[in-house]
Amino acid sequence: MQEIITIIGPTGVGKTEVAIKIAEQFNGEIISADSRQVYKYLNIGTAKPTPEQRKRTVFHLIDFLEPDENYSCGNFARDAERLIEQIVAKGRLPIVCGGTGLYIRALFNPLHQLPQADKELKTRLQDMLKEKGLDFLYKKLLNIDPEWAKRIGPKDKQRILRGLEVYEITGKPLTALIKKEKQKAKYKPKYIGLILPRDELYKRIDERYEKMIEQGLVDEVKNILKMGFKPDCYGLRTIGYKEIVKYLQGEWDLETAIEKAKQHTRNFAKRQITWFKKIPEINWYNPVNLHGESVLENLIKKLSGKRF
Repeated sequence: MQEIITIIGPTGVGKTEVAIKIAEQFNGEIISADSRQVYKYLNIGTAKPTPEQRKRTVFHLIDFLEPDENYSCGNFARDAERLIEQIVAKGRLPIVCGGTGLYIRALFNPLHQLPQADKELKTRLQDMLKEKGLDFLYKKLLNIDPEWAKRIGPKDKQRILRGLEVYEITGKPLTALIKKEKQKAKYKPKYIGLILPRDELYKRIDERYEKMIEQGLVDEVKNILKMGFKPDCYGLRTIGYKEIVKYLQGEWDLETAIEKAKQHTRNFAKRQITWFKKIPEINWYNPVNLHGESVLENLIKKLSGKRF
């Protein structure tokens, strides 16, 4: 099974720059595993690669969805597998890089084969939710898939909607589908985990958000709303954006929104660390120590057993 260099770690740790250096040195292309960078127009607050960074190497799965479109971990796994095949066929090195743990898991520990989301059906279910409420949908789910309904409970809006959607598309309860044998992974990860001392990471997160504000994050959110996207669309639910939305709606002043965004980002980073620390095969490095071609070359050789 082919092994894929996979760079993971909490937000703000410096994954993108390490991935770019490896791509430059080893003729690589980067597949982003970031659930927020998939959205167009969300540039500053998602810390997307800058135009200068994009000139240095090829990035995939960035900037291709509207902010109101859903993109599941299953979608990511299918797209990433296709891209890995294409990159390898060109004789280049695929590098997966990102902090969305569910995306990483879906790629290397495939989920059950469930139907892709249906946009029209999603809209219909959302309209039903607004008109009749979550209780009504939960009772509907209890009738068609009581096992799934009891497992997730009456407050889990996302999974209630997904259970109803799967049934509408396939005519079968979601629980019946997930009892089938799981798919087998096509690829195996070779992890480069990036980590910093907690205080240093949190300081970096706070300073990065202040810089985002200076770069015009508030205006970026205003422009997205002016384009007609709803304040609670998928993209604007992102940490760092949802707080600015509350400021623009008059719920918080700007100082409160900024402090809340910093706090939420630090909390998110802590959850990411907890998630990734449960993966025993991750090799952890301080990104500050990963400078210089010889260091990276020795690291890649160590991980892959290959010569470049």
